[in-house]
Amino acid sequence: MNFTEQTERFIRESGMLRQKGSVTVGISGGADSVCLFLQLADLREKLGIELKAVTVEHGIRGDESESDAQFSKELCESRGVHCEVVHVDAPGRAEAKGISLEEAARQLRYEAFFQNTKPGDMVALAHHLEDQAETVIFHMIRGSGVRGLTGIRPVSEVRGRRIIRPLLSATKQEITAELERRGQTWCTDSTNADVTYARNRIRQIIIPELVQINAGAVRHICEAASDIGSMYDSFAEKVDEYISSNETDKGLRCEDLALSDDYTRGMVIMEYLRRHLKSIKDVGREHIDRLSSLVKKGKNFRYDLPAGAEVLFEYNILKINYRKETEGFFFLPDELTRTGKQRIETDDFTVELEVRDFDLLEIKDIPQKNYEKWLDYDKIVDSFCIRSRAPGDFFTIDGQKHRQKFKDFCVNEKIPASQRGRIPLLVSGEHHVLWALGTGRLSEDVKLSENTRKILVVKYTTSGGNESDGR
Repeated sequence: MNFTEQTERFIRESGMLRQKGSVTVGISGGADSVCLFLQLADLREKLGIELKAVTVEHGIRGDESESDAQFSKELCESRGVHCEVVHVDAPGRAEAKGISLEEAARQLRYEAFFQNTKPGDMVALAHHLEDQAETVIFHMIRGSGVRGLTGIRPVSEVRGRRIIRPLLSATKQEITAELERRGQTWCTDSTNADVTYARNRIRQIIIPELVQINAGAVRHICEAASDIGSMYDSFAEKVDEYISSNETDKGLRCEDLALSDDYTRGMVIMEYLRRHLKSIKDVGREHIDRLSSLVKKGKNFRYDLPAGAEVLFEYNILKINYRKETEGFFFLPDELTRTGKQRIETDDFTVELEVRDFDLLEIKDIPQKNYEKWLDYDKIVDSFCIRSRAPGDFFTIDGQKHRQKFKDFCVNEKIPASQRGRIPLLVSGEHHVLWALGTGRLSEDVKLSENTRKILVVKYTTSGGNESDGR
């Protein structure tokens, strides 16, 4: 059986092509992707696929990179296949996002593949057996957990595209031997020799040492990954069932999870993060173990993850949030003192303020809504503003000037800690909260009475609209 026949057999046995359709091959000009392209070009009629190609020039190697892209384009066109050349700036992405050059280039490659395909299409990548072993080792030393040890799958679904890897059962030696048999040249990426890159170091140093210990090391690592994958898939069904049964629009219910064994709890948390984080790449074993331990205790917490993400656990609900500057907004009603009216607009909310005379006949009309309040304007002695919370904020709760801390109010009302900094507060002086906008809590000092002559009308609207203002 020749190499092309072996490739076809692997494609069919792994069920990569469930139906005929468009396959876009990622080609870099290197030996692996050139071999993949040639195999698919030879098999396209037999497999019933429409073949396309994308080559990504990363902006890293200057003229060498441009030459590789041109080589790839010409090779594809020589076989009657259109090749889209995409130029990206991997160094710029790495600097802007604070990530490694490797990761930036990987992200940009996938973006290029997605931009040049549509949902339902297939994307063929040239991973082979050594890539599989390299990935398993990389995940192992990074602490990625059991799923990481399953390595690269022959087929995966990403953003509606079916990612297929037809050469995953072939060795690097078999690939280069096939190209030499054909008399086909390929390009060599000079950065592949740079062992400052983690994967290059594994490929160039660690794997050769393992092969010295056992010549079959690469294949054995891949066989272990396959076995782990089978076991993981079985367990993953139970994890998926738990998440499906306990996930709500507020997050993941964790009452039962706290009572489960440590391994199951960690697996559920890891899978939940995988589904909701923008990237799982920098989440390691230490993060999962810590989260599992905190969930088991059942107390509210906030836990920071890499890349600006945080895990919030409040009232047995686990959810993912991305940190942003939501606190610290500050608005002075300067226009109000001149015109009697002021409108404050932000991306998250709008506040309208108006000072006007009050007629005692209107007492029956005082709104009970949580998004509109009338305050006795003459009782507001100090200057006031709208801002986010600050330490020391309080309400007055009765005529004897007894106080309630804003924090205690939030605890009593079960307002999650993650949301408290997003509540606009109408504050007089330094810390006297007149109204927590969007809530029913109004300071006793500014409530209307039969002696009220002027009122401050405050209307609050969220960006999503006031869906239930209540009462």
